[in-house]
Amino acid sequence: MKTVLAVGLAGFAALAVSYVPSWAEWLARPPSWLGGWIGITAIGIVIGIVLLREHAWLDFGFLLATFAGSAIAVAVLKTWFDRPRPDLGSVVELPSSSSFPSGHATAGVASLGAAAILVAERLSSHRARVWLWSIVIVGGVAVGLSRIALNVHYVTDVLAGWCFGIAWLAACLLVRDAIRVERDIPVD
Repeated sequence: MKTVLAVGLAGFAALAVSYVPSWAEWLARPPSWLGGWIGITAIGIVIGIVLLREHAWLDFGFLLATFAGSAIAVAVLKTWFDRPRPDLGSVVELPSSSSFPSGHATAGVASLGAAAILVAERLSSHRARVWLWSIVIVGGVAVGLSRIALNVHYVTDVLAGWCFGIAWLAACLLVRDAIRVERDIPVD
């Protein structure tokens, strides 16, 4: 509960300080970069190299499915829904893609979640896994909120992105687990 209290107060303090638009922009840009193609690609490459060195082919496929698959699915969904982005008060240049669902929010859940799963499975310390998951959850939430703060997405775009990201991650995990069972691969 102390962690929940600390995270809640930290979030409130960040939002209170960011009430001035220049602070909001300053605070929102780093998480937005993390959930964008540069941050997600960098994380994916680092984890991908580790998995390839381990010859962890199933986990590498899981990584590709969550990272690249969610991005492709979001691109299709954006075309399907074709929702325009907010057009007033954005502090950054609006992307040319549609608004619904938020690709950053989806990546903040699906890609960062997959990365956390793969790293957590390789950690022996329970405490390290708790810290990892805490950082990833806060990071995923911050990525989505940053897109609202920068006024490039509506709240519903981000909520839909989080929901889709959770669903995509769960689907990829179910496929990976089914393959493990079929091939009699032990779960770590």
